[in-house]
Amino acid sequence: MATMHAEESGEARSARVFISYAQESEDHSAWVLALADRLRAHGIDAWIDQFEQGFVSAGWRTWMTEQIRQAHHVLVVCTEEYEKRFEGNAPAYVGRGVRWESQHITQALYDAKFVNDRRFIPVLRLGADAPFVPFPLKDYTSYRLDDDSGYDALYRLLTDQPATPARPLGVQRKLPPLPRPGSAQPAPKPADIRNPYPGLAAFRPEDSEFFFGREDDTARVVEKLRAERFVSLCGGSGTGKSSLAAAGVDPALRTSNPGLTYLRFKPQGQPLRQLAEALDRALPEERGSLFGPRVSRLEQWLLTDPAKALEGLGKPVLLLADQFEELFTQTDTAQADAFRPVFEALGQVPDVLRLLTLRSEFMGRLADWLPEGDFARSLVHLQPITQPERLRRLIRDPAERCGVAVERDVEESLVTAASTARGALPLVALTLHRLFDQRDPGLGLTLKAYRSFGELAGVVQSAAARIDEALNADPALAAACDRLFGALATVIDEVPARRTAPVAPLRADPAIGPLVEALRAQGFLADPDDAHVELAHESLLWHWPRLADWCRRYGDQLALRRQAEQAARDWERSGRLPALRWTWEREKPAVEALLALAHRSPQTDPAFTDPGIHAWRALEADLPEPLRSFLAPEPLRLLEELKTDACPHQRREEIGLRLNQMGDPRRGVGLTSKGLPDIEWIDVPAGRVTLNTRPPMAFDVEPFRMARYPVTWAQYDAFLKAEDGFCNPAWWSDLALPEDLEDAQQAGERRWGFDSHPAINVSWFDAMAYGRWLGSRLGLPVRLPTEWEWQWAASSPEGWTYPWGNDWQELRANINKSGIGRTTAVGMYPLGRAGLDGRGGDDLSGNVWEWCLNEYDEPQNTGPAGEARRVLRGGSWNDPTEYCRASFRHWDTPDGRFNDFGFRLVVSCPIPGAEP
Repeated sequence: MATMHAEESGEARSARVFISYAQESEDHSAWVLALADRLRAHGIDAWIDQFEQGFVSAGWRTWMTEQIRQAHHVLVVCTEEYEKRFEGNAPAYVGRGVRWESQHITQALYDAKFVNDRRFIPVLRLGADAPFVPFPLKDYTSYRLDDDSGYDALYRLLTDQPATPARPLGVQRKLPPLPRPGSAQPAPKPADIRNPYPGLAAFRPEDSEFFFGREDDTARVVEKLRAERFVSLCGGSGTGKSSLAAAGVDPALRTSNPGLTYLRFKPQGQPLRQLAEALDRALPEERGSLFGPRVSRLEQWLLTDPAKALEGLGKPVLLLADQFEELFTQTDTAQADAFRPVFEALGQVPDVLRLLTLRSEFMGRLADWLPEGDFARSLVHLQPITQPERLRRLIRDPAERCGVAVERDVEESLVTAASTARGALPLVALTLHRLFDQRDPGLGLTLKAYRSFGELAGVVQSAAARIDEALNADPALAAACDRLFGALATVIDEVPARRTAPVAPLRADPAIGPLVEALRAQGFLADPDDAHVELAHESLLWHWPRLADWCRRYGDQLALRRQAEQAARDWERSGRLPALRWTWEREKPAVEALLALAHRSPQTDPAFTDPGIHAWRALEADLPEPLRSFLAPEPLRLLEELKTDACPHQRREEIGLRLNQMGDPRRGVGLTSKGLPDIEWIDVPAGRVTLNTRPPMAFDVEPFRMARYPVTWAQYDAFLKAEDGFCNPAWWSDLALPEDLEDAQQAGERRWGFDSHPAINVSWFDAMAYGRWLGSRLGLPVRLPTEWEWQWAASSPEGWTYPWGNDWQELRANINKSGIGRTTAVGMYPLGRAGLDGRGGDDLSGNVWEWCLNEYDEPQNTGPAGEARRVLRGGSWNDPTEYCRASFRHWDTPDGRFNDFGFRLVVSCPIPGAEP
């Protein structure tokens, strides 16, 4: 705890105080300035950003980090706006200073295990409300500065002047000694020593005092930068490229260039935008601009005048393009190509030093991307540290800089393990970070603690043990963790890789938000900027068993997601060219992969049987653009085309053929999972119908259910191929049998036999046998409709001439004028559906004639015996409009089979156990 105490000389030293606040208004900034002035007038070394003149050379984020580190106390001025910015709920590019400070404050509290050490002090100005104290400081004592009494209370704390001072010490009592205990209790470890090891995160410029073992490599990079002004720093994963650039190269250059600006960005996805955002963060916060967000202007200047974009930065500028392989793995080709001239132009700006870091396996891609010769001239290859003495320095020296010892056995064990393991530096850093946190007050970093972590090979698993324990005990939390992994990891060429994710939606998820904070506190997550989060290091993908197993299980799904995202970006950039859009055969696996990664259940859509459509229904509301539009299922888009009279007949035929090709996903068209016809039944109410007979005959219609579509070839084939189907004599009792019942080929010719087209060349006898077979399989009274049932369903209660109304509509039925010249898939004319609400049967006009149960000459006769003429209704693809009227009666002999004869089925209501 760092507070001001009386010195032995009797003089008090001045407390250093940093004031953290939101620049939300001029009035508020003036109030903070008055508070700082008042504290300074009363001997408190208070400091705020307003005391700095212009732009600080190290950058505001580094300046804030240093202020918080040096301060004995941090006064947190709590307002509603401050809390929004602290929690990351303010608009983008607003209040970054508060957000940066919040990260440091939160991390410091985690490091202290949330013990109230009086270092961070919430203060409230007049009218402010205690609920606006940020969550990590809710349990801290806050000071309301409404009047002098509140100020005095705060001042007592800052100057260590208690309101009730302790009485003077008396004379100590003399007590006899007690027996020596069996084992001495260890002394408490010092609390104020900063951990000098970064764990899995890379070193930052402010960590340079603890960066050892890379002096020669630093000198090589600096020498080439000064000579060429461009360096490509390449090395394997885990060799410390990012750390060398930040904590080695930047400080080395700064010794001779104290005004240097360190500007780091990662070219992931939108490299130009990400560079503009890094520039925007480095510049002083802009308020009250009339020209829109500054980041957009910076992006434009980078394209047209890079020197203008860099105005206002200290010179020279060290531009670090970190993890440059993401330009090739996370960025589409067009964006990467568009960034090339910007990157080249920056090399022509005076006082700009370009440094990029790259994994070795992408050196060939970089050589192709850069202008010819630039790669060879700029290359500095970074080898892993394997020399024992260099390893000893990076293990031992940071702790010794803090006055903490490292046991010799720990040092040697780590040197041996690190010199043989591939990409071992991140694991060494994590091991040392944990050893330092749990150091022995007297012995420092001990072999006992090292072995308790599982040594180098088990350090990640050991560090994750408590998190794994919580996940194993809570299936819902484990599912949330899987969703978080989906946001933070991907697979590229079968190799797991990190992925940067927007942090706001993760924090907003009540299950994932706490996980993000827990993993950040453990050092497993890092913040590349204010708005994003990522895995702290790639080594987690291999060394955290839970994450490594997840990558193996979901590798295929991750690869599909990456392909879909890349294709969606290409499609969007092309102006959404139809030729670049995927078909359902590619969309469906990608949609199902996204559902698996989201750990959601499919959302059933009763109109479809395809599980891919159900997966889409569960995802569509939450997918970002352009991915959502790109993956919108092809069958849904095709069916949507049909819902307008502007869709011509030929296009309707094409859509039907395409649906058949992909496996028609509509309910009522194909087969169930058990291989039986999937009939979609629709309710038809009771009514009364007058037939167009001579004389006219009226019939009452009881409620019944009718199939939405005529029986399709897929559904009829199930009957022809079933062992108990077409060849079973039981279905043909009282019917005229085919000549050779043993041969299913005696059924009518399978013409235009696409699965979703209506079955044709079906006789009345065939249709009757089919209904009996299907009824026995479904346990329902399935049969052909009577013609009064059929006419009632087709004309609706309004008694319309056609299913849709009294006037003929050219594009609502497939007839002889359509120009198709054959059947189409069922349901290609949804606007021709019967009924006012469009919930009746499809294709009741045109496409195929449909057999009815009753005789033509004696309509009241519905029995199966005899060879009397039977009724056909609805017209067909080969007929004029007048034959397609709902009241038109047609006939043929029951053995008639023609290429425009089909049928549909009905059942009497109610249907036991059936769903509506």
